[in-house]
Amino acid sequence: MDDTIEGKITVGKGINYYVIAIITVGIIIFLIGNSVEPEVEDELDFYELLSSLGFIAATIFAFLVAKRYWGSKIFGKSYLSLALGYLCYSIGWNLFWVYEIYYQVENPYPYYPDIFFIAFYPFTIYHLRKNFKGFQKTLSKEQKFIIIIIPIVFSSTYAFFGLFLVEAEGGLENFVIKPLPDYGETYFKEYLTGLVFVFATSLTFSSAIVSTQIFRDTVLGGAWGLLLLGILLNTAADIYYYIFELFGGYVRENPVTGIWLAGTVFVCYGLYKHRKEI
Repeated sequence: MDDTIEGKITVGKGINYYVIAIITVGIIIFLIGNSVEPEVEDELDFYELLSSLGFIAATIFAFLVAKRYWGSKIFGKSYLSLALGYLCYSIGWNLFWVYEIYYQVENPYPYYPDIFFIAFYPFTIYHLRKNFKGFQKTLSKEQKFIIIIIPIVFSSTYAFFGLFLVEAEGGLENFVIKPLPDYGETYFKEYLTGLVFVFATSLTFSSAIVSTQIFRDTVLGGAWGLLLLGILLNTAADIYYYIFELFGGYVRENPVTGIWLAGTVFVCYGLYKHRKEI
């Protein structure tokens, strides 16, 4: 399959905004229902199941795109890598619920599922870099700056919150500065794990921005825009989650669950459009 898009196809098809509206309304309904329905600790409820199915769906869509473009030197391997990334994320997500629900491990983080969660990022970054390197051999200074500066800013922000701000009684809006010895071993384990994840997810996001810039004026512009939106939502949810973990603990009713689901749904739509456009 010919990987040449520039000069061959220059006019992209528009995004179906009715689909975007349906997805948005569906996510809002999910967020409302998820926030008011109490979590049942010893069983897999509807909202946990739906969020799990979201990552499974993204895995299937990515494998279908990889199969569709398997003859391509760039798309075949890159989308197989993305599929493997979402497969790892899906395994990690479902293992989280297995340990929490069936083995009664309260908030299994950091824990074995994180091995699969962290594996998502190298696979996804490879996918993104394989694509933009295949169509633009040399990145501009602006693009290199984007790839470097976003992980630095996000990681530095997280590092500041983690080292200098500790929750006081009364909620996340109240913080106090405490000396380092007061943090404790468990806190630092969560803090360092979160720092690795924040760097990885923000590097994924910055790579997605550059990829979207490169494909913006091609037939894949709409598809990459949707992928960027999905990765942006996933990055926002990741960072929110790892900061929240420092000051409390994850519960399913948290809005971050809906943000993760929204990210995977938009990724699925982007993958669907990618498979149909060429």
